[in-house]
Amino acid sequence: MKKASTAILVVMTVAFLLGPYFLRADSRDDLQAIKKAVKENPAFEAAGKDVKWFKILVTDNKTGKDKAKVTMPIAIVEIFLRCADNKHLRMKESGCDIDIAAVFKELKAMGPMALIEVYEDDETVKIWLE
Repeated sequence: MKKASTAILVVMTVAFLLGPYFLRADSRDDLQAIKKAVKENPAFEAAGKDVKWFKILVTDNKTGKDKAKVTMPIAIVEIFLRCADNKHLRMKESGCDIDIAAVFKELKAMGPMALIEVYEDDETVKIWLE
């Protein structure tokens, strides 16, 4: 289980930060679908707070102790996005095209929120903006 959580943590971090360097997209249709889904979410409330941190936490459910914790300023994430040669993410199997910078801008504008939460028997992995 430790290897699985570590692998998830590494893959998510690399995909989020370096994905634009390696992947390519051609359309903006998927961004529009994401925007529509977010606006239609009845639990969505604009918090009005500024996002300052990108955080990842892996917790051992048995002991309650943190196994891994990553806290990165949003400014660093924005620098990676500006420096990326290719600003789009393309999923080859499904043909989805995502503009990473635009998605990040929209997520940041929404305010602090949980992005991903994975609960397993032994570990919990959380990724959020704060």
